[in-house]
Amino acid sequence: MKSFLAGSESGWTFITEYFGIESVLDLLLIILDIAIVAFVAYQVLKLFRGTKAAALVRSLIIILAMSVLARVMNLRVVSAILNVVLNVLPVLAVVLFAPEIRKMLEVLGSRKAGEAIRSIFKSRSAADEQKKVEMNRIIGETVSAVGNMAKTKTGALIVFERKNNISEWDAQGTKLDAVVSARLLEQIFVKNTPLHDAAVLIREGRIYAAQCVLPNTKNKDLNRELGTRHMAAIGASEEADCIVVVVSEETGTISCTKEGQIMRGLDINTLRTFLVEELVPKDAPADTEKKGGFFKKLFKKKDGGDDVS
Repeated sequence: MKSFLAGSESGWTFITEYFGIESVLDLLLIILDIAIVAFVAYQVLKLFRGTKAAALVRSLIIILAMSVLARVMNLRVVSAILNVVLNVLPVLAVVLFAPEIRKMLEVLGSRKAGEAIRSIFKSRSAADEQKKVEMNRIIGETVSAVGNMAKTKTGALIVFERKNNISEWDAQGTKLDAVVSARLLEQIFVKNTPLHDAAVLIREGRIYAAQCVLPNTKNKDLNRELGTRHMAAIGASEEADCIVVVVSEETGTISCTKEGQIMRGLDINTLRTFLVEELVPKDAPADTEKKGGFFKKLFKKKDGGDDVS
């Protein structure tokens, strides 16, 4: 027992000397330092999660691990090659992650940074309930706008971003960062106005951008008489886990796409039910968070007649 206590004391002495801990204040500052770094790392990983950059991050980690292993095993040629790669990694990372870095800086300079910090101190249940209320409001405004545009046969394409970041689609669009409202959505899609072409992107509960260009579908088996809006909506849902709402300019028909599939001829009630089911956060079982944990949540996988638009 004495030897255990002596070992514990010597270990604590080493820690205090290594970190320069001389008082309780020093200890608190170190804890704060670690917490800030952990929070920033979590936000960066959350930003990359579900994007193409996530695969690149994993590749970089593999390269670093291989470099360490090559040094340990004294593989000189492999180590020399990997050292060349590691020397250009900083520049390569800036080039490859430019969209994500830009988005991170935009978030840092916006009110969302304050909201993220406040969310740490807010109870999880209260934050989830607030998200549900806001998403239900957004769905109500969207459904109202879609219903009105269907009556007037105003073509529309509305994308709801979910886990997959789709920032490459708004690169050529017009940034708005506006509150979602039926009147604004209807105004954006008025024919012959500056913003009516292409798609509107709703990200994190706000109209992030208009005039977003979506990828066309790669499915060759679809009816070729489908209009460009429908093809783009299907293509978008093939590449990401987004939900896309389409209003046909020719017939006023309402459609939705998910996972490369299109549901057509929806009425307002069916559209509302579908969007609520797909977009409103679900109540997780009481033991889910306990079993899942921080890292499991962080690294989980990401998951008719023919009218022309």
